[in-house]
This record gives sequence, structure tokens and C-alpha cells, in this order.
Amino acid sequence: MRLYVIRHGKAERDAPSGLDRDRRLIDKGERQAAYLAGALAGAEIAPERIVTSPYARAFETARPIALALDLDLVTDGRLEVGEAVSPVLDLIEEHAASGLAIVGHNPQLEILVSALLGGVTTAPVRVRTGEAYVLDVDGDVGPGAGALVDVWRI
Repeated sequence: MRLYVIRHGKAERDAPSGLDRDRRLIDKGERQAAYLAGALAGAEIAPERIVTSPYARAFETARPIALALDLDLVTDGRLEVGEAVSPVLDLIEEHAASGLAIVGHNPQLEILVSALLGGVTTAPVRVRTGEAYVLDVDGDVGPGAGALVDVWRI
């Protein structure tokens, strides 16, 4: 399976509501989302599903990707800030297809990518805002099951 692990685009420092979940993309984040939408639309193996955190900045990053690929956008609380990685491994298995994109937040995504690339002995991976790690995942989704294909960043 081709897995696209995408961190939301650059967001405002504080939301008018004061809630972290309401922070929206700034102009740079919108450009990052548009870049990722184009990259995924032209990918050799495009995602068949897109699952995103319901937080505004993640949803706003995922929306142009879903539009570019003509896919429904699924929100999942397991991708919210502060959630553990193990439920995301379950999410990936539940939505497994030839291609899957997930959009979420750090530190969860960094831990996820690090685990998939080699498990607990691997140096931590840094997933920046608006960046996508492209992985091939074979067999059971778990530590060491992934191989790095590419990293996309604007």
C-alpha cells in the first residue's frame, strides 16, 4: 500500500476562538495544501481514500487534495492533537487500499513515520508543516513495515 502521511499546512498562531482546534491555515498553508493537491493528483499511485483530523488546519489542508482527486473526505478523531499512534495504525489498516492519505499533527505523525520506517531504534523523523512523507507499507502495519519512497515539501 502507498501511504501518504501529511502534516497540515502552516496555520495561524492563535484562533479567534482561542481554541487550538479552530486554528486555520494562513496563506503559506493554503499554498502548501495546493502544492500537495497537485502532487497527489499527479502521483504514480494516487490515494483512494483521504482521512483527516477534524481540526480546522488539517481539514483545510485535506480539502483541496480531496477535490483534486474527486474523493470524499473522511474525518477521524484518532488523528487529533494529543492522540496516541497505535490507534492510527488501526486506522491505516481499516482504510487500507492501494493508496491512502492521512492528514494530521505532530508529534503523532513524526512518531508514526519513525515507527513505520524502522521501529524504536530509528532516529526520530521530523515532519514539517505542509510536508508529506510517501511510504510503501507491506504486510501488517507496524514498526518497520514501511519503506521511504519520497518526501514532498514546497
